[in-house]
Amino acid sequence: ELRKAVYPDNLYDQEKWFRWWRWMSKENPTGNGWISLAEDKGKIVGQAAIIPVLMKIGTKLVDGFQSIDTMTHPNYRHQGIYNNLALKAYAEASNDNVHIGYGFSNDNSYPIAIKKLKWIEMPEMQVMMKVSNWRNALKLKIRNKFLRIALAIGADLVFNKIFSRIQNPPMVEGLTITRITSFDERFDEFWNRICNQSQIMVVRKRDYLNWRYSTPDRNYSIFTADQGGEIRGYIVLQHKIQKGVKITTILDLMSQSQEIMHCLISRAVQEYRQEGTDVILYSSITNKSYHGILKRNGFIAPPFIKGGYFSIYSSSPFISKEFLSIPQNWLIQTGDSDAV
Repeated sequence: ELRKAVYPDNLYDQEKWFRWWRWMSKENPTGNGWISLAEDKGKIVGQAAIIPVLMKIGTKLVDGFQSIDTMTHPNYRHQGIYNNLALKAYAEASNDNVHIGYGFSNDNSYPIAIKKLKWIEMPEMQVMMKVSNWRNALKLKIRNKFLRIALAIGADLVFNKIFSRIQNPPMVEGLTITRITSFDERFDEFWNRICNQSQIMVVRKRDYLNWRYSTPDRNYSIFTADQGGEIRGYIVLQHKIQKGVKITTILDLMSQSQEIMHCLISRAVQEYRQEGTDVILYSSITNKSYHGILKRNGFIAPPFIKGGYFSIYSSSPFISKEFLSIPQNWLIQTGDSDAV
């Protein structure tokens, strides 16, 4: 009922919602989270929830958390409910020796997180996109039909030149790209080989990956890059329809080399063409190596699409906030959010 009040334009199926809630809150392989609620006259009017997540920070494995589903009923806002609930959840996590977290805020919660809860401000997620149908893709941001048509004609003229320069994927001897439905024990070995590519990231072992990409009522395509029986990389795609626009999102992308990453992205582009998708999206904290390879596959960084807020929290006495606040230290992608 609280979600209906906060997001009145969304449609809700109670049974589907409870499947999602059990998946997120009870089936998480890292453990149960911390949820603080505000009640008034028998109804829930506020919530701050955080879920545990195992993180690699520097050379150490650290128990962290992700902030999700922060909500205050519209009739109860501006009373400090969110602030108090969040501090209570962080204190309970801290009592369990969990001191570092991250989150993806909306326009309402972001100012409170930064100004009152002392979250560390980070750059917005950067969006890369590849469009096959500009007239449909522009529906995401532009309502006026005639303006969309005019802009679509201009976009086709401009970006046809870019797409004509797309580089073919390199030939990697013995590499095969295969669709899978689950992650096996080889992904633990793969994690051990690639875990030092970034200073800070969520631990991507098979238990986590199998949980993260088994979200109820969601449609994923997962591809692996296999060489000699060993995993060399993987990519996870999600397909959905939003405002009548068919969207494919690259949720998670990891590989041992740029050449293999190029092969995986090329396979994703092939998949999105087969699905008849209007636009394919990838979002992350600034990552020059990823973005360079995406550009080779015809992706652009559009100025009219915002990637969303990302910020971090720390009460850790052992890991410096200076280290945590360097954007280049982080590997964060859409799959690390709760929008999977």
